[in-house]
Amino acid sequence: MSRNTRIAVESSLVANPTLLRIGVFMDESRQLSFGTAGMRAPVGPAAHQMNVLQVTRTTAGVASWLAARAAERRVPHLVPEDEAGIGRALYPQDGPLRVVVGYDARYGSHTFAATTAEVFAGAGFEVMLLPTPGPTPLIPWLVQNRRMDAGVQITASHNGAADNGYKVFLANGRQLYSEMEADLESHIQAVEDPVQAPRVTVRPAGDQLRRYIDEIVSLVTPGQADLLRVNSERANLRIVYTALHGVGGRAMSNAFQFAGFPLAHPVREQQHPDPTFPTVPFPNPEEPSAIELLLARAAEEDADILFALDPDADRCAVGIRTPDGGHRMLTGDETGTLLATRIVPEWDGRGAPPVVATTVVSSQLLRVIAEDRGWDYQETLTGFKHLSRAADDRPGRLAFAYEEAVGTCPAPDIVPDKDGIATALFTAAWAAELKSAGVSLQDRLDELYRRHGYFASTQVAVRTTSPRELVDAWCTTPPTELIGVALDSSALPENQGVVLRGYLGGTQLRVIVRVSGTEAKAKIYIEIAQANSHAEATQLLEKLQDEVEDWGRSL
Repeated sequence: MSRNTRIAVESSLVANPTLLRIGVFMDESRQLSFGTAGMRAPVGPAAHQMNVLQVTRTTAGVASWLAARAAERRVPHLVPEDEAGIGRALYPQDGPLRVVVGYDARYGSHTFAATTAEVFAGAGFEVMLLPTPGPTPLIPWLVQNRRMDAGVQITASHNGAADNGYKVFLANGRQLYSEMEADLESHIQAVEDPVQAPRVTVRPAGDQLRRYIDEIVSLVTPGQADLLRVNSERANLRIVYTALHGVGGRAMSNAFQFAGFPLAHPVREQQHPDPTFPTVPFPNPEEPSAIELLLARAAEEDADILFALDPDADRCAVGIRTPDGGHRMLTGDETGTLLATRIVPEWDGRGAPPVVATTVVSSQLLRVIAEDRGWDYQETLTGFKHLSRAADDRPGRLAFAYEEAVGTCPAPDIVPDKDGIATALFTAAWAAELKSAGVSLQDRLDELYRRHGYFASTQVAVRTTSPRELVDAWCTTPPTELIGVALDSSALPENQGVVLRGYLGGTQLRVIVRVSGTEAKAKIYIEIAQANSHAEATQLLEKLQDEVEDWGRSL
C-alpha cells in the first residue's frame, strides 16, 4: 500500500450516506452551534438543519453580538486639554458597523446570503452583499481590504451535496475564535422569535473578484527586469486544474491568465458550479475518487503540475509529474513544507525571526526545517482559527501557515486564512521556474529528505455515526506496542484525542487519533519521521498502518 494512499473505512452501521453528518446535527433536540469551521448541517426544515429560519436567528444573534462588542470599547481617560476629543472617544465609528456577505453555489446559498444581508441591514449594519457565488478567501480579503467589522460566507466547504453552512470572519479577517463561541451562542439563543427580526432589502454590490485576483497575482508578478524571462518560463508550464463543481473555476482561470500561464487547462466536466456534484461521490480533493478526472486530464495534456480546489476554493491539493511520466498528488504535509521553504527566507539574525505554524496533527518535518533555518516554529490545535493566531504572542509576524488537510496560508498579511487560489499561484510560479532549470518539485522535496531525514505519512478515516466513542476507546486503552516498538501515549490538548509515540533507533513513529471537526468520522494520522531512506520510511509506514487498522477493528 502506497504511503500516499488514503483509506476510508466505512462503518457497517452507516449504509446511508445522508447519515454521514456531524454528530451534534443528528440530534433533533439540539440547535445548530458554532464549531471547528462555523456551522455546517444538512439543508432542511428542522432546528438542527440549515434553513431560512435558522439563518435568520443566527444572523440576528451575530448582529447583536457584534454591536455589543463595539459598545464595550473603553473610553480612554481624557485630560482637560484634550476635551475636544471626547466625541471621537465616545463615537469612534465613522457610521454604522459594516459587514460583507458572500456565498457559494450550494443549494440554498443565495437565499441564505440574501437573508443574512437583510437581517444585518435591519439591525442597522451597512452591508456589502456580493452579487454572485464566490470563493471563501474573498471574504477575509474584503474584510481586511475594506476595513469592515465582520464577514459572513455561506458555505459548507467540502461537505457533501446535502449540506450548507455559515462561517463568520472577524474584523481582522480571521475566523471566529473558540473562546468567543459561547458568548456568541448566548446572543443567538436570546433571539426569541426570528420571524420578528427586522429585515431591509439589500441591493447587491459590484463584483469584487477581479480586485482580489489582482492583488493575489501581484504577489507572483516579477519586476520589469525579470518579466521577459518569467513570462517565457510560465508559457512552457502545462497546468491542469479542477474546481470540483465549486466556485473556484472562474477565479482560477482568471488568476492563471493574469499571471501569465497560457497553458492552464480546466477539467471541463467540473469547471462550473453544480450543487449536485455529479461527477464525484464526495467533493473533497483529499479523496482519491474526487481527483480521478483531474489525473485523467493531466495524462491527456501531459501536465507538469495539477491543482484541485475544494468547492469553496479555500483548500488546494497539488499534484506533480512522477519520474515515470505519470502523476501523483502531494499530501498536504508535502505541499505545506515545500511552500514554506519557497516563501519564508532563512532568518539572518536581524530583527525577530519569522513565525511559521502548523497543527498538532501535521508532519514534524516543518519543525525540523524551522530549527535549521532559524524560524520561530509554532504548533496549534487543528483549524485556521488557531493557526491564524500563532504569532499573536510572538515577537515576529506570521509568515506562513498550513494544515495537513491541504489548507495553506501563503500570504497571511493579505488573507489570514487558507487560500486555494494563492496556493495554486505560488506553486505554479515556482514550478515554472524549476522546470526552466531542469528540476522539479519532487527534486526539491528529495533535497529536504536528504538533509533532514525521510518522512512518510498517511491518514485512515473511519466514517461512523459515533466517532467520539471510537476515539474515546483509543484514549482509554491505547496500544502499548505496534510493529514491535514500545509506545508512550499522551492526550491531545482540550481532550481532542490521543498521541502515540515510539522510537526505532533515530526514527520516530507517531500515531494520532482524533474526531474530525467537520465530518462524522474519526481520523487516524500515521507518520514515520527521520528514517534513513525512502524505502525504510515507506516500509515502516505500511507495517504501522496495517497494525493500526487491525487494532482499530478490534475495538
